[in-house]
Amino acid sequence: MPEIQEEKKTGARLRSMTGYADAVAEQDGMILAVSLRSVNHKFLDLHVYLPEPLQPLERKIRREIQERNPRGRLELKVVLERAGAVSLNVDEGVLERYIELFRRLGAQYGMSAATDVSTLCRLPGVVNLTGAAAGGRTLAAQLEAPLFRSLRETLDRWDEMRAAEARFLFEDMEKRVQHIVNSVTRLDRLREDLVPAAQKRLQERLQALLGSAGLDATRLAQEAALLADRADTSEEILRLQSHVARFAVLLDQEADAGRKVDFLLQEMHRELNTFLSKTAALGKCGLPLTEIALEVKAEVEKLREQAQNIQ
Repeated sequence: MPEIQEEKKTGARLRSMTGYADAVAEQDGMILAVSLRSVNHKFLDLHVYLPEPLQPLERKIRREIQERNPRGRLELKVVLERAGAVSLNVDEGVLERYIELFRRLGAQYGMSAATDVSTLCRLPGVVNLTGAAAGGRTLAAQLEAPLFRSLRETLDRWDEMRAAEARFLFEDMEKRVQHIVNSVTRLDRLREDLVPAAQKRLQERLQALLGSAGLDATRLAQEAALLADRADTSEEILRLQSHVARFAVLLDQEADAGRKVDFLLQEMHRELNTFLSKTAALGKCGLPLTEIALEVKAEVEKLREQAQNIQ
């Protein structure tokens, strides 16, 4: 089987599912701070936290993120602050109507109409901010352009961070895959010698058991053939080689390799379990095969852990 390093591979399209980025924009006396954090998840689990004036934009924000990311748990937070001088305007006409309403309801239902100024000022329409975000447009419409500029800048930085982490993952996984390639090649060579050795050992044991009664050549041939069949791991090795070759291609060429890589590793794990069950039939002769297969299985387990963080 050819080594996976015959040509330079970079894993440039891989992305980790773990990352963080932020960006800040300012317009018309308003400051927008956008931050995005992500961790691994089987599916896309997107949480968007917006200040109330920007909530009309949530659907467009979700669509923007979903187009660039298929899975992972993401938290997007947008903080809106006012910069510069801001004045407060009290609408006394609205305030008087509230007070008049409370008095009328108090008299009608026999309840106290007493309240305090701070409570009145929290009522809708009593206190308004002026000096920022002026104009006839709503805040959502006014800030949509700078918000999406900040969002895209955040997504670009987030993507760069995930690509950098994926490169470290790729380098480590590539080394482990090459180790598996070498180990499977050793298994293939060893099995050709160990099965005949196990058959010879079986002959010796049967001869010792039968003693002077002699050995039935037909029975011996049957037992030897049965042993060879039970210990035949050629199919498992062939499938392991195929899976490893496909694994290397996925790492280098697939942008969304995570699920496919995880599936391949599950298949490799299954083939190794079958391989180990067959080498058990060889007894002590199969110990070298068992040791190598267990090492490969450990590498597959480590790869499965790393694959959980690949998009």
